[in-house]
Amino acid sequence: MPAPRQEAAWPLLSATIALILIGLAAIYSATFRAETARIAGLAGQQGVWAVLAVIGLVAAAWIPQRIWAALAYPLFGVSLLALLIVLGFGARGMGAERWLVLGPLRIQPSEMAKLATVLALARYLSDRRANLSELSDVVKAGGFALAPLFLVIQQPDLGTALVFSAVFVGMAFWAGVPNIFLLAALMPIVNVVCALTGLVAWAMFVMVLAIVLAVVRPPLISTVAAIVTNVAVGIATPALWGGLATYQRQRILTLFDPESDPLGAGYQIIQSKVAVGSGDLLGRGWLEGSQTQLAYLPERHTDFVFSVIGEEFGFVGTTFVLGLLFVVLWRGVVIARMVNSSFSSFVCIGVVTWLAFHTVVNVGMTVGLMPVVGLPLPLVSYGGSALVANCVAIGIVAGARLRRLDY
Repeated sequence: MPAPRQEAAWPLLSATIALILIGLAAIYSATFRAETARIAGLAGQQGVWAVLAVIGLVAAAWIPQRIWAALAYPLFGVSLLALLIVLGFGARGMGAERWLVLGPLRIQPSEMAKLATVLALARYLSDRRANLSELSDVVKAGGFALAPLFLVIQQPDLGTALVFSAVFVGMAFWAGVPNIFLLAALMPIVNVVCALTGLVAWAMFVMVLAIVLAVVRPPLISTVAAIVTNVAVGIATPALWGGLATYQRQRILTLFDPESDPLGAGYQIIQSKVAVGSGDLLGRGWLEGSQTQLAYLPERHTDFVFSVIGEEFGFVGTTFVLGLLFVVLWRGVVIARMVNSSFSSFVCIGVVTWLAFHTVVNVGMTVGLMPVVGLPLPLVSYGGSALVANCVAIGIVAGARLRRLDY
């Protein structure tokens, strides 16, 4: 049997370090000519967070998987408590209460809650007492995602809330949950879109749902649950839409027509597309992007850091970054398939789903294919809490690779 030190995860770790370094370079460029004190010096701060994140990665990889399994439920409870504290005492920023201020540190508990949710779900799904062919057990598993989702959406932080849903669907699929249950979980999302579109679209959705239920013929309790849930969602959607902050509703509407509000909610998307398009093949050069350096591009160090890379390093640069992210995700799936521990396998898939959702949504935002919901690009965007959480999660995946033969 190979020694643990020989079971290295160099492709995963090398891609992670490379992305962190690229992120530091992009953040430095984005804040190089800071027009406000708010973003001055952020590259240096991110450098400190990067050191802490790498230490966290190494420590997480060193900790045995059985310890993470034992800590899963306690960490989940602590993360929910932190989210509750944020709602009562959190610092506001970007229209939401997202941060806890501890002296000079601003910590975003929702980032740590993502990791805690992955661990708790992995612990539950790997428990042999859980029968995922039973609806009741699937609902219990869904509760691990629903609890933090509900608390985060109260901040309000719609983008982060959606991450918990994506993580649940990805891990449930890996667990072999019957397709009818996954379909039932996705139906309310389609329901919301149709309900917002209008009465005719929602009526058509109800007809399609009835046809699906008639063809599949699930158990009576599942049929009743599907009908009640979707009718309730359809009725509640207008109220939920009204409950969104004005800027959130405007961001969703301008996704379909950014030019309808070019100086308001559509401004970010328009400037981002200009920045990415102007980069051409090789880019304008580091520190030479006009959209970036002249501050036309808002939030260029966080939500739109990919636009900075596109403008200054062009198609080649963005392809390289996406390639590195693909390596991280691909290695996560490979490790999930090779480990003997079901807990470790579920953790790997949870982390992959989490990072993949962030990547797709963030890149989609920059090119106008997704609404601006404030999800950072993993390992690249500015944000200490996100970087540390990402690195600890990747460290756990690397640790699973190091101990892949452990039960």
